[in-house]
Amino acid sequence: MAKIAMVVTNACAPDPRVERHAHWLSELGHDVEIHAWDRHCSSLVFEERKGYKIVRYRLGIVHRSNPIRTWFSKKRFISNLNLKHDLLILNDTDTANVKFQGPKLLDIHDMAHTWPLMRGRSLVHKFASGRMLSQAKKIIRSVDEIIVSAPEFCKWVTSNGRDSTCVMNRRNPIPTPPTSEKVVGYFGRIREVDSITNLIKASEKIGFKVILAGDGMEVENVIKNNPQVDYRGPFTEDDLPDLMKEISVMYAMYNEERGNIKSGAIPTKMLDAAAFGRPSVVNQNTPMGDLCESEGLGRTAPYGNIEKISEAIMQAHDMKIDNIKGEEKSEFLAVINKLLN
Repeated sequence: MAKIAMVVTNACAPDPRVERHAHWLSELGHDVEIHAWDRHCSSLVFEERKGYKIVRYRLGIVHRSNPIRTWFSKKRFISNLNLKHDLLILNDTDTANVKFQGPKLLDIHDMAHTWPLMRGRSLVHKFASGRMLSQAKKIIRSVDEIIVSAPEFCKWVTSNGRDSTCVMNRRNPIPTPPTSEKVVGYFGRIREVDSITNLIKASEKIGFKVILAGDGMEVENVIKNNPQVDYRGPFTEDDLPDLMKEISVMYAMYNEERGNIKSGAIPTKMLDAAAFGRPSVVNQNTPMGDLCESEGLGRTAPYGNIEKISEAIMQAHDMKIDNIKGEEKSEFLAVINKLLN
């Protein structure tokens, strides 16, 4: 069996996609290590879970509000890695430049070069985005294989001269009793105040309770401005089933000025909710909205339209989710086998 290293520029506390893939590999007997950057210096330095290991690197506390320090600290984390494994899996294009001799797989979770522009439009943010885009184009030419988390991302990779395999963040169905309670959930990173404000206004209009769970740079602002909201804090994979039991609808709407939304990102929370039999409300006339409608995973509404969002939540509340597509494990392992054989 192979020694496999995975690199990710978050603390992997948790990172469901990275850990799902690590678990699949460990099930086959591979020795899997996840090398993660703990920018907040708040997670365990070493951890073992479900047959794989997580090694976290601390380089001093780095706040997301300081993009310049974030850039240099991330670069330091990457340049300090010296991995001696049979296979390297790079999670997102911001993990480029790891020193490694051997086959490399790039896993594009998201359009990483759009992230700086979610935090601002200053010259610094635009410069960082441009540098990350150049880096992304360079890394996709240098790796041996590429997988992506959304079908539209395949088109972006193709436009840059490479082929890729789509491995979506789907789960196998998890039987969960339905609830008649009028409760909308948002479980994930809280990066946008406006999106959550829209959720709260739309829910209050129709008498739905809101449950928020997750971390993110805007948590404090959201809670400060909306003290009535039931905020559960950060959550783990083990917490998710109990959270899902409490809601009847998942909210997964995002500001469409975010570049990754236009590029075709599919929200993991929509796929998670579907696996638990919960419908979602997502952006209309976007790739995520098209998937939601074509697979019967929920309802769509125009971003920012409180009236239409309220209507979509009400309609989704009465939906039954059937014929869920399961995890795409075989697609992932086919790429791994190609690299190791």
